[in-house]
Amino acid sequence: MQDRIDRVRKQMRAAGLTSFLVSSLTHLRYLFGFTGSNGMGLITSDLCFFVTDWRYRDQAAEEVRNAEIVIVRRDMLAPLKDRQLVQAGDQLGFEAQHLSFRLFSQLHKLFDNIKFVATEHLIEKIAIPKEPKEIASLRRAGAMAGAVWDQVLPFIRRGVTEMDVAAEVLYRARKLGSEIEAFDPIVASGPRSALPHGRSSQRRLQPGDFVVIDYGCVAEGYAADVTRTVAVGEPPAKLRDAYAAVKSACELACEAARPGMKGSDLDEVARKHLEACGFKEEFNHSLGHGLGLDVHSLPRLGPESKDIIPANAVVTIEPGVYFPGLGGVRIEDDLLVTETGNEVLTPMSRELIVVE
Repeated sequence: MQDRIDRVRKQMRAAGLTSFLVSSLTHLRYLFGFTGSNGMGLITSDLCFFVTDWRYRDQAAEEVRNAEIVIVRRDMLAPLKDRQLVQAGDQLGFEAQHLSFRLFSQLHKLFDNIKFVATEHLIEKIAIPKEPKEIASLRRAGAMAGAVWDQVLPFIRRGVTEMDVAAEVLYRARKLGSEIEAFDPIVASGPRSALPHGRSSQRRLQPGDFVVIDYGCVAEGYAADVTRTVAVGEPPAKLRDAYAAVKSACELACEAARPGMKGSDLDEVARKHLEACGFKEEFNHSLGHGLGLDVHSLPRLGPESKDIIPANAVVTIEPGVYFPGLGGVRIEDDLLVTETGNEVLTPMSRELIVVE
């Protein structure tokens, strides 16, 4: 973790920052190892401080590394002023996407003689290339997601509700070792499968339905994110054709991904294939996103993405085709991109499965 902090300091020097405030819980875990729900970090050119409340006194002592731990009763910002951790003339960087307006307002009241500098994705960019331990955790999360699929698949049949399937996914994931829910599972059937992020409902699976099932597992804080689409009985020919096109688009993108590639270029591989198959207008979201301690992180894989995919990045590849009123299909895998070849971390068949 010290190496991660050193990389933050390098970015701080490049931006002219004298100190940097870390407010994202995900980034507190990434930099210091803290897994609680309330904390804040301050990084200077030569010191690190971690602030949390008294509920996490013992947990912080056990988990936090490479920082002096400061325990407060109420005011998380008080130590910054009381211990002069931030001084007049400092340029304090903060995470614009994560610091709440309330805390930002309090900072302004406490320190009217420093310059506040909003940063965008400073730590997210550092975290894109994964270290060997992170890759091992992501590999375990992907294997767990595959085991969940094997156990849930026999439960998917006509007559069960979307919520029944979602509950089974959650139960199996926890039984197999998932620390938490990566996100609420998406189970959308029939016409509702045309909703890319449709919430699970009480709708019962019916003959001819496509059922899109999107879920994740978490190992050592690192998330898998996977989607499969199942047919209940014989689906309409249009959906079968769409499935074949999405499957091949997923395979092409997994094969094409390379270190140094722009996210938009990889998105184009899948998008052009779906367009050639006649589904240009039906693919209406990005190809994927980065994975790590956050389910949705950098790099983004979309038509307008300028993000570069570095070696050892882990990304989702999730093309989809959706027909309003009829249904949709999405196939999503997690992919490790390396200099020597790519590895699919979600070992699950992409063949269309038809259940009764």
